[in-house]
Amino acid sequence: MRLIPPLAVTALMFATGCPTVGDITTNPEVGADADTAAEAARAAFEQDVAPALSGFCVACHSLDDTVGFLAGGDWYGSVRAWPDLIDLEQPTNSALLTKGSHDGPAWTFEQAPPIARWIALEAIADGIEPIEEPETAPFTPTVGINTVDLAAIDMPGSTITFRLEQLQVGFYISELMLNAGADGAHVVHPLFVTWTDGQPTPDPIDRFGDVELDIEPTLSKMIGGGTLVMVDIAPGSQLSIHFQVAEPAIGGGGGGGGGGGGLGGGCNNLAAFTANARPVLSQNCASCHAGSNTSATNATDMTRIDDLTPQGQELVCAQILSRINLADTVNSGLFIAPDPGSGAGHPFKFLGDVTAFQAFRAAVLVWVAAE
Repeated sequence: MRLIPPLAVTALMFATGCPTVGDITTNPEVGADADTAAEAARAAFEQDVAPALSGFCVACHSLDDTVGFLAGGDWYGSVRAWPDLIDLEQPTNSALLTKGSHDGPAWTFEQAPPIARWIALEAIADGIEPIEEPETAPFTPTVGINTVDLAAIDMPGSTITFRLEQLQVGFYISELMLNAGADGAHVVHPLFVTWTDGQPTPDPIDRFGDVELDIEPTLSKMIGGGTLVMVDIAPGSQLSIHFQVAEPAIGGGGGGGGGGGGLGGGCNNLAAFTANARPVLSQNCASCHAGSNTSATNATDMTRIDDLTPQGQELVCAQILSRINLADTVNSGLFIAPDPGSGAGHPFKFLGDVTAFQAFRAAVLVWVAAE
């Protein structure tokens, strides 16, 4: 078992090459002199966080009739003092990082790591010991079905399984499932990390950041949309899976919040989905994913694709949205699988007609842009 604190995760996130990282020369460790740590934290805020707040947040959050944590002139003091805005024990769980993806523009993968790092530095300055978070040991994935045993992170009998296909640009993972052991399974925020020459790089999109699953004993549930595309991965790279929480079930097998599998809400522009995405999905995908092919409907359930009631469209739209990577749309699982040139194994490839595939993708992207 590997247990790493949030600050370590934040350091891993910086391996993605964010250009602002190297400009901060002071990088104190836990136990460093409090004044040194506080200086580093303040410098990180002024250099990385304040410009991001100015570009993304100030237009709304400087108003007193909103959550006005930027209403005064002292942004640093206000953000530090605002209730529940930052979590010093689990920096990556801070509302300052997570709220945008629900109620406003989400941080880009260049912006989020410096903000997480600043919060971690504030925790060091305050002398707060970070909560250790579980992570599997790195393993070498193979083409086909892979099984990750979670016994080493205190979840005996539980596993994560997935199918991996090698693409020219990296990995395509599908059928991604959490399978509970005799004690059930509860996981929060699974994060895939690639290891190349011993150096870790977390998934820069962090696409399962809002996933929480609580599963009854011996049952299984899909993680997020069940797919993951990782690009620019060197041959021979290993994988590990980091969790904010990984433990036996706590609630008797409740749901899967935040896109944890199953049908639910989540689409912001249902009209655009029905007008633009639904027709091409119905034409090209429904024969398998809305019919009697249980393998196809289990993977992506489109059985309500032609049900034009609001409930029917909400259900199918949520399924399709879980297959869309909003931060890197062209590498979404919905497009990688049927793309004639992707190399991913999928029974339908538009009969090799690249133009037809591109027309399909363009129609869906009209809706995605509206989301």
